Amino acid sequence: MARGRRLTIALALFVARTALAADPCEEGRLLTGLAVAAGEGGLTIAAVENESPAAAGGFRVGDHLVQANASVLTSCDEWSRAVRDARRERKALLLLVRRPDGEMLPLMLAQATWTRAVAVAPPVPPPTSPVGAAPSAGTAPPPPPPPPPKPRAVEPPSVTAIVKEPPPAAGAQSAKLEEVLKALESLAPAEAATARLGTYQQQLLRVHRQIETLASRDATPPRVVTALRTVVRYYDAAEVAWEAEEAQRERERRPRHIPGIVAPYFAESDAEATIVEFPFLTSTVEREPGTGTIEISGLWRPGAARTLLWERAGEELGRLTQWLGSRP
Repeated sequence: MARGRRLTIALALFVARTALAADPCEEGRLLTGLAVAAGEGGLTIAAVENESPAAAGGFRVGDHLVQANASVLTSCDEWSRAVRDARRERKALLLLVRRPDGEMLPLMLAQATWTRAVAVAPPVPPPTSPVGAAPSAGTAPPPPPPPPPKPRAVEPPSVTAIVKEPPPAAGAQSAKLEEVLKALESLAPAEAATARLGTYQQQLLRVHRQIETLASRDATPPRVVTALRTVVRYYDAAEVAWEAEEAQRERERRPRHIPGIVAPYFAESDAEATIVEFPFLTSTVEREPGTGTIEISGLWRPGAARTLLWERAGEELGRLTQWLGSRP
């Protein structure tokens, strides 16, 4: 797709908010790829778009939606509210589904769902003169429109602003909070070469559920929950890098113990969104994506990006832990 026809994330979000606002069961469908239908038994997934966050998250047509971020779903209005809250706060939407065979599964729409660019048909060009017709005398052809600006790099979130405030009282640090802190600390495997992506994804999903449970029960001060979500964003981004590394490793049939994978990525992909969100990852980019008659992929080193993200996550987690430890 030519870069001149790409839509900005802001436009995509605007389209997603307005195009389907009339039906609460269609809330967020353009971003999630998920259509929900209401029936006598509650909410059921009616459609899953190909190559969407819903498809990547393992959702299937016929799944029954039981809970969203620990809240029971019984109506389309509740589904719409859960989607809007997750999109507004840029947080993962954790869903408990029941398969037609009765199996209960925790699935997730990741944070990147809400910053996903949505493909929208370009506007119809104005009519032109017939092929071969000569232009009017003295009339120059209009100049081509300028390409849209590239997304501006924004510094990644930090707990620094939070730890400048006095820490919460000792009683606010519950055993559940301690459990979440330990889970975050153990997310980055000590031996990355022998670790498995599937195991990491399960652990990451569990941590997301723990954090959202703390938030829903008001068991932890809001600024502490904000700091926890900030830390886990680095681990979410590391998952994107790890998935890219594994996909390229399979394409090359490269042994797992050999490092240095260089993987392609395209404009408006999850990889580019991750690099834009965390500018320090530009050190892992060997070539940015470009356009010509066909789109040219960029190249990056996702294994190195994953390591950098884990290091930053550890630094932020260390600041948060130290801040909580200094409570009166």
